[in-house]
Amino acid sequence: MKTLFDDDDVTLSAGDGCLTLSGQPDFDHASELAEVGCKWLGQHAEGIEIDLCGVGGASTATLSVLLEWQRHLARHSGHVTHLRLSPALKRLASVSGLDVLLPGLEITDQASDSAPRPEVDAV
Repeated sequence: MKTLFDDDDVTLSAGDGCLTLSGQPDFDHASELAEVGCKWLGQHAEGIEIDLCGVGGASTATLSVLLEWQRHLARHSGHVTHLRLSPALKRLASVSGLDVLLPGLEITDQASDSAPRPEVDAV
């Protein structure tokens, strides 16, 4: 893994077709993270994995960076094959309706529709 950005315990690393972001990025980091990530994506546009599981807390700044990376990929005929979000980011993406705009999103910690439901007696 190559470190692309490291500031205030916010780290963006890349390797083997995967961008990995960790820490607590905020709007002070967003512009540089977007730029550095797009530069790397420009050289690795096919079949990208993005892992944001190490991001602590939910931040619209982080989602903004992610959307900028996706716009960059779309402009250069690239695509995300797998997108992993921290639980807090998953909730924020869902509440804001952005989850439908996130191709490759893996939902792993939500309750399954096949879970048993409590029985209700008809009256």
